[in-house]
Amino acid sequence: MSSDNESTEVRTRPVNIEIVDDSELVRLQARPALVSYILSLWNFRHFIWEDTKSKSFSSGKGTYLGQAWILLEPILQVSVYVIVFGLILKVDRGMDNFVGFLLIGVIFFGFFSSGITSGGKLIQRSRNLIKSFTFPKVTLAVSVVLRQMIDHIVPAVIAVTGALLFQWGEPVSFALLGVIPLFLLAHLFAFGCICFAARATAFVPDLAKVLSLVTRALFFTSGVFFSISRFDSHPALTKFVEINPIYQFLQATRSCVLEGVFPSVGVWLYLLAWSVILVIFGFVYFWQAEERYVAVR
Repeated sequence: MSSDNESTEVRTRPVNIEIVDDSELVRLQARPALVSYILSLWNFRHFIWEDTKSKSFSSGKGTYLGQAWILLEPILQVSVYVIVFGLILKVDRGMDNFVGFLLIGVIFFGFFSSGITSGGKLIQRSRNLIKSFTFPKVTLAVSVVLRQMIDHIVPAVIAVTGALLFQWGEPVSFALLGVIPLFLLAHLFAFGCICFAARATAFVPDLAKVLSLVTRALFFTSGVFFSISRFDSHPALTKFVEINPIYQFLQATRSCVLEGVFPSVGVWLYLLAWSVILVIFGFVYFWQAEERYVAVR
């Protein structure tokens, strides 16, 4: 009888319900508003910088020569192209400073190709970090382009110095200073490429293979090792190469270094427009999938 009374008491005992205010709760890995997303990058500036510093100048890690490869790699790479395209294929006909032309072409094109390829599978390579805590994922792309900018300073100096040495006796113009904004614009352009490539390959990993093919195609259509004057008899092909922004970057740099002439205002506006538009669209494209990156495997 007592047990029946106890069960009845339990059933009739009042239940305390506490109302929880969830107005300030946020969903983990949610996509914030675009403006908030952009502003949040400032809060993670220390994270970006530390990640950049920890990975800069690491290309020779694990080798006997170590950081010496920062100097050796671009020099050896250009040497191979000089032998192949200069001595064997003879594409240097009509050029006074083919080595300088090739130095700028090969090394500065590498700034764009590394941006395109490094964006491939960036999310997959960082998935452990992404799943560890909440942060704006675009900081990964920012860190990559900052690291590349630091790593590319030495090759850029090698390209410019070597190009000038191979036309010893020619006066050095103030136009040489134009290389600095071109260097910065090139990496702004590369950042847009990284954003596009990172999101695209995050959900379709096979596109990383396509990016490699695109990079090779750009190498042969950007005037890296030949002068466009060779195709004067093919105006359609000439026009196709001229609208390539990477070709315009290379030509603008050569103009500053080899010819001592600032590129025209039209060229500067063309390069600036390409870089800014690519960054804006790449950034927004990356941001739109912000909450989905945590599920990437």
